[in-house]
Amino acid sequence: MKISRRLFLLMIVIMMGGCGNVITEDQLIGGKWILINGYEDGEVGGDPVCPAYEEGMEFIDKEKVYVFAEEEEISYSLSESEEGMEIIFFYPNDIDFYKITMENEDAFGLNGSGMIKRLNCYFEREE
Repeated sequence: MKISRRLFLLMIVIMMGGCGNVITEDQLIGGKWILINGYEDGEVGGDPVCPAYEEGMEFIDKEKVYVFAEEEEISYSLSESEEGMEIIFFYPNDIDFYKITMENEDAFGLNGSGMIKRLNCYFEREE
């Protein structure tokens, strides 16, 4: 009986470990994120297509990000979807939707979704 419980608990831990693709605001906060490259099909490379973010951004807290090219602080939101993690940037007159992929603690890629699918960019945290 004890072996069955331990095996069951081990299986739960292994299954939860596979759900590690969730990105939190805390992972993004801290430091300036610099546009380094393009990011298509989960691969770094090509020309970046992210006009609003070409000068980088800095996540201030769990709700606000400063976009250097726009010289403004805007709201953002992270959420899970069937296709992975999404980040939404809320401008006064516009909303940008991206799929976000955290490559490591100091790098992430964005791929546009919806009407802005052609947009893609790869950021690294400035040291």
